[in-house]
Amino acid sequence: MGWLFRYGLFTLILLALSTLFVGRAAYRYFAAELPSLSAVDDYRDQAPGVTRIHAADGSLLAELAREHRSYAPLSDIPEQLISAFLSAEDRRFFEHTGLDYRGLARAMKANLQSGTVVQGGSTITQQVAKSFLADQDRTLDRKLREAILSLKMESSLGKGPILEIYLNKIFLGHGAYGVRAAASRYFDKDLDELSLAESALIAGMAQAPSRWSPVSNPDLAMRRRNIVLRDMVEAGYISSDEAEAAAAEPIELAELRSDPFRRRAPFYAEHVRQLTVERLGEDAVLADGLVIESAVALPIQAAADRSVGKAARALDRRQGWRGPEAHLRNADEREALRERMRAEYGEQPFADPERWILGLVSDVRQYEASVELGAITTRLTLRHADWAAPYDPRSGVNDQRTNSLEDALVVGDVIWVRAVRDREGAMVRGEPHAEPTPADGTGEGTKPSAGANADNADEEGPLLVELGQTPLVEAASFTFDHHSGQVVAMAGGVDYDRSQYDRTTSACRSPGSVFKAIYYALALDQGWQMDDVLEAKAWEPEPGEEWNPRNIDKTLDGKVLLRTALIKSLNTPSIRLFLAVGIHETITFARKLGFTSELIPDKGLSLGASCVRIDELSAAFGVFARGGSLQRPLYIQRITDKRGVTRLDQRDPEAGAVDIAGRIDRMAARQLEAPEQLLDHRSNYLISRLLREVVTSGTATRASHIGAPAAGKSGTSSGRYKRDGHWDDLTTDTWFVGFTARHVSAAWMGFDDRNERSLGDEDASYTTAIPMWADFMKQVVGEREYPQIPGEPPEGVGRKQVDATHGGTPVPGMPAATIYYRQDLRRDGGAAN
Repeated sequence: MGWLFRYGLFTLILLALSTLFVGRAAYRYFAAELPSLSAVDDYRDQAPGVTRIHAADGSLLAELAREHRSYAPLSDIPEQLISAFLSAEDRRFFEHTGLDYRGLARAMKANLQSGTVVQGGSTITQQVAKSFLADQDRTLDRKLREAILSLKMESSLGKGPILEIYLNKIFLGHGAYGVRAAASRYFDKDLDELSLAESALIAGMAQAPSRWSPVSNPDLAMRRRNIVLRDMVEAGYISSDEAEAAAAEPIELAELRSDPFRRRAPFYAEHVRQLTVERLGEDAVLADGLVIESAVALPIQAAADRSVGKAARALDRRQGWRGPEAHLRNADEREALRERMRAEYGEQPFADPERWILGLVSDVRQYEASVELGAITTRLTLRHADWAAPYDPRSGVNDQRTNSLEDALVVGDVIWVRAVRDREGAMVRGEPHAEPTPADGTGEGTKPSAGANADNADEEGPLLVELGQTPLVEAASFTFDHHSGQVVAMAGGVDYDRSQYDRTTSACRSPGSVFKAIYYALALDQGWQMDDVLEAKAWEPEPGEEWNPRNIDKTLDGKVLLRTALIKSLNTPSIRLFLAVGIHETITFARKLGFTSELIPDKGLSLGASCVRIDELSAAFGVFARGGSLQRPLYIQRITDKRGVTRLDQRDPEAGAVDIAGRIDRMAARQLEAPEQLLDHRSNYLISRLLREVVTSGTATRASHIGAPAAGKSGTSSGRYKRDGHWDDLTTDTWFVGFTARHVSAAWMGFDDRNERSLGDEDASYTTAIPMWADFMKQVVGEREYPQIPGEPPEGVGRKQVDATHGGTPVPGMPAATIYYRQDLRRDGGAAN
């Protein structure tokens, strides 16, 4: 019997060794492709972050991320929130070693009893382990790898780091990853502000965020929250009284924050995003949790948006009425719209009196119409809609008028309207039972009613509204501080929601006579004089040449001074100057000023025939504003990542928000990056002086009423269109690029489709772009004092009086002009060339 015992013992030892060998081999096999524990331990640093773009004042412009996360160290997470998750997800978390066999048995029993999955068997450690595995399929292989990784994590990392990773990695619905993101998304609170009921609600969503969502399923969410509260009582974290009090609380969600991107500066924020991607890569933008401090000044940006919208609507109206947004033929459609308006607008459709809203035409007569806005009915009079003559894309005639609203509207039309306001900004009401009168400016039975509102409409009559339409014409504005280079505002179009195309940085348009400033500056640097005499006679085309440029005032004979040709923007003498200065020389100089767009080397360039971008044209004028040195526009002040590492620093060292250390660093960097002097400061003074006179006595006098000295150049570009069987030159683009002692600002107007229509046969920059620029810059200047530009002449610049027409000694009784010149280039007799 002894040998049998020894044989059995040997067999058992052999089986044990075989099992150990097989188990070890199996362990090695399943553990072979597990992520390293260092990758798990480093999650806090590697966790994807949300990149945020901020305005200069810190306001949020955009959030960019693949997953919206906001990492919270375990020390920042309240105990009651941790307790809620432990009660709901893993009550024995601090007792098991990664795998909870008792919890698995309990979950299996509960699921069998309910007939559905009401409890999960996975521990928090297993859930964390699973999130690091590439394979998420429900297979035995994956479960074994998950178990092995769980055990390794428990032995190497410990409970605290595992719990921290879990509470930051878990998806909790509506784009929120982690508890801090969930607290912000659902309650607009930080973690330490959450109530017990709110903590239980967040924890309850862990199993199925969409099913238990308080946004889409509030009743289910409340039921799940109360289950978590009972679990917390069973686990001993709270008392029954505390649970009952929390369960009695209603679910009060903060409004889910709308994306700030479209509210403040969408064109700017998108351009900053593109620049950051170009510099750091898309992965950095979507995962590195960057803090991007942009240079946009929101008050100036808001002024730019208002001016662009105002100018585009004004010109669009002058071009005529393109019809309603929609027409509802039957009563059911109209009633559905009324219900939608009541829900959308409420009792006060014009809580924001600047807002354009859609209304339903319910009655139309010759001089007035009724427009329903849900809760109220308003009155539209002919006076506020007489511009609605039919739009004709084949015509360039603007400012047509209609004599009857019945020619423009019918009952059932859906139209854009806005409240009429008086000079004090109060909404205006009509008489309660006013008889319709002609729109001759003397009647309409209306009166202003300061402080009037919809509540007393029966006493004071209906609110008056004006007719509007979505502009087809586009406009853009670009402004930067030429001292620091920081772009403070850019409005790339009228409406970002309608068109995301950024016309300030992407569109290439013909600048017209704005380009004259470039080669006039070069001419003055070459030695040409302000009182040089240029020929203004008709252009003589070469054989086969169809180009027939004319002066804006239609004059084609005589001679003019060089200064007059620029100030009055005369074409034929400018073309001759351009050819004398040199086509290739002009292009080379333009490249030095920062132009990157293709400049076609022919005579048409003299009148701005080659297209350029708004931002590069503005940068070139920044050279004139700065005394001849180049400062490229800057959109980003600083970028830091989630670790606090500075990835880019372009801040102005003089800015108040820059600390002493940062100021020293930036001042040193500026010394190393000193802007290049592109134009002799004396020549720069001369061109700046002429551009100042463009505003004071030339083609841009409307730009002189902004409250600060300004200089600049206007431009109008035209194209060849066929109308009524013949070709004609029609206006396609209008510009003004100007500067004050602080800012360079460009204004542009035109159609995206140049073939759409002429901007207007009688329209040019002085009726379109310049008024838009002046309206905007007046808001920018405000009550601040600005110094004169270009200031006192620098050393080496002389001044003298000449005859304004022919140059030379002034003639008594005839107009005289003050001209400036470089003393080193001046010749006796008054002309250098």
